[in-house]
Amino acid sequence: MVNPLPCITIAGTPAQRGQSYGEQAAPLIRRAIAMYRKEFARKGIEWDEALQLARRFMPSIEEYGADLATEISAIAKGADESTEAIVVLNARTELIFWNERKRGLPAAVLADVDECTSAVALPEATLDGRVLHAQNWDWQPECADHSLVVRIRSDDMPDSLNFVEAGQLARHGFNSEGVAITAMGLHSSGDYGRVGIPNPLIRRQMLACDSLSRAIGVIYNAARSFSHHIMVSHPAGEAFGFETTPDGVYWLEPEDGLMVHSNHFKSTQALSQVTDINIARCPDTLYRDSRVQRLLAKERGTITADTFRSVFADSFGKPNSVLRHPSARPGGMVSATVYTLIMDSAQLKAWVAPKPYEGASYTEYSLA
Repeated sequence: MVNPLPCITIAGTPAQRGQSYGEQAAPLIRRAIAMYRKEFARKGIEWDEALQLARRFMPSIEEYGADLATEISAIAKGADESTEAIVVLNARTELIFWNERKRGLPAAVLADVDECTSAVALPEATLDGRVLHAQNWDWQPECADHSLVVRIRSDDMPDSLNFVEAGQLARHGFNSEGVAITAMGLHSSGDYGRVGIPNPLIRRQMLACDSLSRAIGVIYNAARSFSHHIMVSHPAGEAFGFETTPDGVYWLEPEDGLMVHSNHFKSTQALSQVTDINIARCPDTLYRDSRVQRLLAKERGTITADTFRSVFADSFGKPNSVLRHPSARPGGMVSATVYTLIMDSAQLKAWVAPKPYEGASYTEYSLA
C-alpha cells in the first residue's frame, strides 16, 4: 500500500518558517539529497560540483527575494544540511541539465526529462460550476518517497498549500486568495548552463501574491534560468498558461472552458521563435495533451473531481501514457507518475494519489 504524502504546517517569519520546515522534514530532505547525489553522479556531475554550481545561484536568489534566501538558509539549519544543498534541491532541473549544451543535441535528445500533464476545467465545464485544476507529475518514482505537503501560515502573505519535494519552496499548490498553479517541464535551445532564478522560487513568489494579476506579473518579471510551463487558475473562473524560456513568455487561454498542457510548446508565437527540444525527448507529450483534451471535452458541463481521476488514469500508450507506468527512458532514468493532484481552490482543498500506477488512493488535504 502506498503511504499518503505527509503534511507539515509552518508559520512565522521566513527564518521561523524555514527552521520549522527543516526540522519537521529533515528525514525526507536527507532522502531527497541522497537521491539527487546519485542522479547528479549518473549525469557526470559530482556532488561537490553541484554544490559549487548552487553557489553561483545564491547571489541571484538573494537579490530576487531576501526572504526566500533567508528561508532556504533556515531550512538548511533546521535539517542540519548545507545551504548549498537546499539550493540544489530547488535548482535541481537547472543543475541536472547544466552540461547539456556541452554534450550537444544528440546526447541531449537521449537525456532525461521531467514530464507532466496538467488541465483546468472552468465553471462552464464543471458540474457544480467550480474551477478544478489537476496534474499528473511525472519524474523519478522514488520522489514520491520524499515528497510532502507544506501548509504555510503567514502574517505577511496569503496562506498556501504546497505540494513539493522535501526542501523545495514550491512546486504545485494554491493559496488562500485562490491562486492555483501547476508546472510542466519544457526544454528549448535557449536553456542549459544559465544562472538565474530557479523555477520553484518563481512559483513560490506567485503563491505569495494576493491576486491573479500580481501572480502573472511574477512570471514576466523574473530572470528565468530554464524553460517551463506554468498553468495558473483562479476560482472566479479564470485560467491562463504561460510557456516560458529564459528569454521570453508566451501565454495561452482556455478553449470552451478547458485548458490542457503537457511538455511541448503550443502557442503560435513560441512555435515561431523557440526551438522545442522536448518533443524529441518525449514524443508522447503530443498524444498525452490531445487525449486529455478530448476526454475532458466529452464530459464538458458534467466534469467533477472523479472525471479528473478517470482521465488522468488514461493508459493509452502504456507505459508512456497519461498515467505513466515505471519504465526506463533512453537516457537510463526510470520515469513514472509520482502523484496525481486535483485542486479545488474555492474549497481550499486538494486530493493527492502518490504512485497512482499502483492503484490510486487519494488523500484529502485542506488549507482551511
